[in-house]
Amino acid sequence: MVKTGAHKDRLLEEVESLSEERIKALADFAAYLREREEWEATAEILGDMEMAQDIGRSRKAWAEGRKEEFVSLDELKAKLHV
Repeated sequence: MVKTGAHKDRLLEEVESLSEERIKALADFAAYLREREEWEATAEILGDMEMAQDIGRSRKAWAEGRKEEFVSLDELKAKLHV
């Protein structure tokens, strides 16, 4: 199996031989693919009813000012040791 790094290296080699016009088209296509991945991930999350309900409960708690139910970024970093 080819590693991801090898694919990236090959892509960079291919890009080197393209005209500026083709590089722009490739960049636009890459942006489209990235955006599509993001939308697919969003659809997957929203398709998970339990997760969608958790998101809804979290939004409601935040809107109601129940901030104690949340973890700050600093607390999360400390917990994850980052």
